Amino acid sequence: MLALPMFMMATDFTVMFMAMPAVTADLGPSTTQTLWIMHIGEFVAAGLVITMGWLVGRTGPRLLLLTTMGLYGLSSALAAFASNPETLLLARVLIGAAAAAASPAAIAMLRSMFTSAKHFGIAFAVLMGVFSAGGALGPPMGGMLLEYFWWGSVFLVNVPVAAVVLIAGFWLFPRVSDRTTDRIDMTSVVLSLAAIMLVVFGLQEIADQGVSVLSAMATIAGIGLGAWFIRRQRRVDNPLLDLNLFSVRALRIAAIAYVLSSLAFVAVDFVLVQYLQIVTGVPTAQLGLMLAAPGLAAIVGTALTPPLARRLAPSHLMAAGLVISLIGAMTIITAIPLAAHMTWLFILGTTAMAFGFTPLMLLGAQLMVTSAPKERSGSAVAIQDVSAGLGGAVGMAFIGSLAMAVFSRVLAGRAPDAVSATDLEAATQSPGGAIAVAESIGGSTGQDLATVAQEALSWGTVAAYTTAVALGIATIVLILRGLRGVELPSDTDKPAASPVTSGEEQSPHGPLPAATAVEAPRTSAPLKPRRAKDTPS
Repeated sequence: MLALPMFMMATDFTVMFMAMPAVTADLGPSTTQTLWIMHIGEFVAAGLVITMGWLVGRTGPRLLLLTTMGLYGLSSALAAFASNPETLLLARVLIGAAAAAASPAAIAMLRSMFTSAKHFGIAFAVLMGVFSAGGALGPPMGGMLLEYFWWGSVFLVNVPVAAVVLIAGFWLFPRVSDRTTDRIDMTSVVLSLAAIMLVVFGLQEIADQGVSVLSAMATIAGIGLGAWFIRRQRRVDNPLLDLNLFSVRALRIAAIAYVLSSLAFVAVDFVLVQYLQIVTGVPTAQLGLMLAAPGLAAIVGTALTPPLARRLAPSHLMAAGLVISLIGAMTIITAIPLAAHMTWLFILGTTAMAFGFTPLMLLGAQLMVTSAPKERSGSAVAIQDVSAGLGGAVGMAFIGSLAMAVFSRVLAGRAPDAVSATDLEAATQSPGGAIAVAESIGGSTGQDLATVAQEALSWGTVAAYTTAVALGIATIVLILRGLRGVELPSDTDKPAASPVTSGEEQSPHGPLPAATAVEAPRTSAPLKPRRAKDTPS
């Protein structure tokens, strides 16, 4: 029941891009409305995740998750039957708010449901794995629905899922006794929401359109509000985000690794998609199948990580996975000169990158969650989500801009002399724009311009993946040094009992046993399991 809504919410962000042409034709939104409809859910989810992490500790994960399911079902129905762009935009905001709450609530609930460290690791892997599955299967599922039904079907399919989880959750989801009693600081809520949304918006605009006054002002304003938010958390008695969590070495290093690795490996996928379409000429249908392979590899990696984690230290397993990712990235760099005849190398490279990236994302998140006190699990998940989200946004702005800068520079330096200054300026804006300009010019000049554009994009792709390799190496060094001696909690660590009850005081089969959470030390000391002889029988 916990995994089902996680899967559906993971598909929402990927399926929207496929549904937008039909939405545009039916509702006729303006260009600005179209952009906000596509991205507002991500912005709201990123901006509210800190607040939702705090609410997990205040209300308990059960109440928050059940409320979220109700909101998710109603907002999905509202989106499915939206008759104008404004209604759809409102529905997307509500869906983003539900997505922000679901992940912290679900993971916090796991800590009370699974008392065994082994079982918790498996359950955590399942919950994280459904995100990979949702991302991989979202486009095919959306394509099937759009083939036979109207665009609202991609939202309407969420309604019965939300209803099933809501009804079953009243009986299945346990009540957790550990809660905080702090009052919420609304100023901190506004600051965190505005800061994250402005930074993510500004960085995405820089990645899409280049540096502009609007994108620069948004990013700077977001950073300023973020600094204000952090300063306020140090002064108020009831902080929205407990900054003391960063004193835990495992959480701090894992969060930094999340930022660096997301910065390295998220943006390169978008650069590669343009390369495969423009340079190698891979058809759209074939490209979809190629991109499904990394998703499947991530699912396999998620299944293999828990048993491997019982034999290897987290730092060694995460570093080994990143080495595989780097091999995949270098395979793609090697394949670029052979692209016309060796397309399968790109599939192999992206598959290796996704497979190797999985242990870091899974074990890093598990270290962050289990290093925090149980009542702060939601805040730990929020730190994880913000780290990955900001890392991806910075990566899109930095690596995406770097690739396009190399593309523009090479194209401007090698373009045929017969191309006018106006056409050349238009061609350097984007690879797709360059091909469109080449087709409009036609003849040998147009063909030469298209060839140069393909060469320029090849150099831009090489620059993006070379930067990713450098960042990946830095992440490996950080993990091996910063997480040395850190272990995941084991079953030899006996946490204090924390009673939970189901929706009823007793199940139909008798009273429920008390559940315990996998606890880790709350200081910066390494998470080392006690020896068996020191554990009371």
